[in-house]
Amino acid sequence: MENTTPSIKQIATNHGVLLALLSILMLVIMYVANLEKNWALSIVSLLVTILIFMSAIKTFKATNNGYLTVGEAIKVGLATAAIGGIIGAVYTYLHYTFVYPEFIEIVLDTAREQILKQNPDMAQEQMDMAMTMSKKFSSPFMMATVSLIGSLFIGFIISIITGLIMQKKDTLS
Repeated sequence: MENTTPSIKQIATNHGVLLALLSILMLVIMYVANLEKNWALSIVSLLVTILIFMSAIKTFKATNNGYLTVGEAIKVGLATAAIGGIIGAVYTYLHYTFVYPEFIEIVLDTAREQILKQNPDMAQEQMDMAMTMSKKFSSPFMMATVSLIGSLFIGFIISIITGLIMQKKDTLS
């Protein structure tokens, strides 16, 4: 009897798109409701994200005759995170470039206030240098990049934990 591993592609695509939709929905809710830093929304988003990754890994295990290794869980999780992260990053870029570009100025104003609060005697030259760095890291492209990296990191961590919990090795192989 031939042992064939199910395709990760379809499972990751379905769950990755779901993950991206969640990410986009959270960004839209935060924008419409003017909730820049809402911990309750962040907790709900994280819990749903965990459930999406767990569902992807559980689906893979079910289509693999109930078997799952930690390595397979990581592959499924990272593929899901990559698809969701890329779609989410594209939307993040579009959102902060066209829908809510003034958010960048809000971030920079907040950074300026924090710098002055921590260093009230800072020279103007140092302040200009600090703000130049802040601008580089507050661009829509950087926000999208950080979003993608964050998705991959969270996916990796959740996949390891889920894989360790759900693993069941095929003893016949």
